[in-house]
Amino acid sequence: MNKQQKQTVKRIDAAFDKLYKLDNINWTPHREILFKMNRDDEKKHRNISGLSSYRDAASVSDCAKLFTVHHIAESLLNPNQYTIKDTLHIRKSCIYAQALVNNYEDKIRAAWIDEDIEYLANLDYIELVNYELYKEQQEKRAA
Repeated sequence: MNKQQKQTVKRIDAAFDKLYKLDNINWTPHREILFKMNRDDEKKHRNISGLSSYRDAASVSDCAKLFTVHHIAESLLNPNQYTIKDTLHIRKSCIYAQALVNNYEDKIRAAWIDEDIEYLANLDYIELVNYELYKEQQEKRAA
């Protein structure tokens, strides 16, 4: 990974770590459940897509953390983004993240008091798995 990717992972790790409060609300470790959902999805994706052989890609765990904080941040910005109909077409982790926000928004916002939620909601998976492609996409958007 390059310096930019490492910096992004560092910010993701910090936001993810602050969500430990979701594991201490009741007997259900919500942060860990959401993380495991995303990790399992990422493993499946890498096996199917051949990404597992891409040498500069971030780890499965780093990408799972990205999706964990990304989905929660998206849900903070749009808490009613998904409906029950969407469960057939999107990742289950998106619905779970939205449910966490709908139930524990105050706790999440308190944990992320100093986090840039817009930044987290706009995290780009491609940045962590193929930085050259990410740069190309950014250049095209800027043009």
